[in-house]
Amino acid sequence: MLALTLLLLTALPAATPEQLEVRLAADVASLPAATAELGRALEGSSRSKAADYLAALARARCRRLARQGSWIPEDLQALLTIQLADPQRFAGEPAFRSRVLEILPHALDPSTPPRLRDDLLFELDQVRGIDFAASEAIEAGWGAVPRRALERRVEFPTAVAERLRFIDEAENPLAASVYSLPSFFFGADEAAAFLAGVRRAAPDRTLIVLADLPLRRKLEERADLKLRLLETYGRPYSPWPRDPFSLVRTPSGAVRVLVRPNLQPGREEDASLGPELIQNLPDDLDRAWGRAAWTVAPVPFHNGQVLTTRDAAWITLHTLEPRILSLLKLPRVPVGTFTTAAGVGRYTAAARKAAAELETLYGRPVRFVHPLTDDPALMRRLGGGAGYDLDSIVTLLPGSKALVADVTAGLELLGRLTPEDWKAFQDGYGLEPEGEALARSLAAAQSAGLDDFLDLTAEHLTKQGMEVRRLPLVAVPVSLLRNREGLEHREFLITWNNVVAEIRDGHLRAEGFSSLIPAGDRLAEETFKAAGARLDLLPPLVRSVILNGGYRCASNHVRG
Repeated sequence: MLALTLLLLTALPAATPEQLEVRLAADVASLPAATAELGRALEGSSRSKAADYLAALARARCRRLARQGSWIPEDLQALLTIQLADPQRFAGEPAFRSRVLEILPHALDPSTPPRLRDDLLFELDQVRGIDFAASEAIEAGWGAVPRRALERRVEFPTAVAERLRFIDEAENPLAASVYSLPSFFFGADEAAAFLAGVRRAAPDRTLIVLADLPLRRKLEERADLKLRLLETYGRPYSPWPRDPFSLVRTPSGAVRVLVRPNLQPGREEDASLGPELIQNLPDDLDRAWGRAAWTVAPVPFHNGQVLTTRDAAWITLHTLEPRILSLLKLPRVPVGTFTTAAGVGRYTAAARKAAAELETLYGRPVRFVHPLTDDPALMRRLGGGAGYDLDSIVTLLPGSKALVADVTAGLELLGRLTPEDWKAFQDGYGLEPEGEALARSLAAAQSAGLDDFLDLTAEHLTKQGMEVRRLPLVAVPVSLLRNREGLEHREFLITWNNVVAEIRDGHLRAEGFSSLIPAGDRLAEETFKAAGARLDLLPPLVRSVILNGGYRCASNHVRG
């Protein structure tokens, strides 16, 4: 074997790429050494010639697999080795990686079947060092995407006449919904059941699903769901498309993807989720959206922490925390200074400045769902709401109506559950222990601090002239899950507030995940009905809920 490898290496200048590919196919074991030698040639004086040779070698292997008509994982790995020249160096040496990345857009034969192309792209996107920009260049070179997102990036408009419009209030119907469903989060059956629920609730709405190869191929079999499937090739996006970007409108009505500038720790890849949408948007939707483009917001925002109505953007003090810390040049919230009015005042002054910035971004007054003064006692009460997304605890509906979560109501709900309710709850989330032990554990886990914050919020919104109703809220300790692998957070919420509302055909409706607690779902439906809205509950994406991603978090929408 070693002798044959040496022969191949010395024969490189004389052998054509096609001839070498035939020899390497006959002696698979020699392939890594041969391509690594070509990789070393990329550093020499004949760099351009070596690059052309390596690309031609990869294209020749593509043609072989195309002629076969089928391939196994080992075939893909061999082709990947050719394309990367030396996978280990590619992952570990940035300079070498840069040279190979210049070759990759040309390392696929144009006649390669789309299925093989997609299999290769899925494998490539798992390789360390291939970021979104590199992946996009490869996908564009291989004809896998309609356009490059880089070509659709625009500057954030600063002129008043060009101001982007946030249209997320319930008075506007939902024209299109965007979901991110990675296969490493959700199985095909769960994703299909959820999407079928959305389709039943919205027969005519455009449903856009960003999915990677394994799940996308499964969902393609469901023609009845009428999905617009956008391939992500396994990029590690989260299932929460509302957080990293907003779908807004220009004055002319064109859709813009507004990307947030503040990345969430552990979800840095989500910064590319908006550009990914632009890159893959089908041509007919691109035209309907007025040639969609994307831009980056000038100030931080978090859509889970902002509720917009026609006349205001509602927030909490916690919504502004990243910007407040930036303004105060602090690494963390200065809780120790909140014992005096002066200490609180420094923090709230920064909060008001940050709120004024958001007013410019959202194009409407920013209002707090709770009182805000320099009183240390009030600040202690506000602390009970820290760490919770606003859209998981408050719902605002047209007509100055508000639904506010209630921990006490959650405890009361638990006390009324039937054995059938408990079984559905336990089986739905995989909870332990059982019976009274589970009930006691849940009761002990409810937060008095959060309950006080929610009561404060309900009182304040009532004073603002809103008609307030309460919805139960149940915190579930992660320690009660049978399967806790990979989970580091303390709890997740069972909430009926995390919904998206719209007025369609003259009727107000809301949609959200079922809680998998039948009694709780019925109570929520009755509460929404009393507020003048129909509540449609969808089969939940359980893993999303366990990770505190309710329906509003797990969806983004273009409104008509």
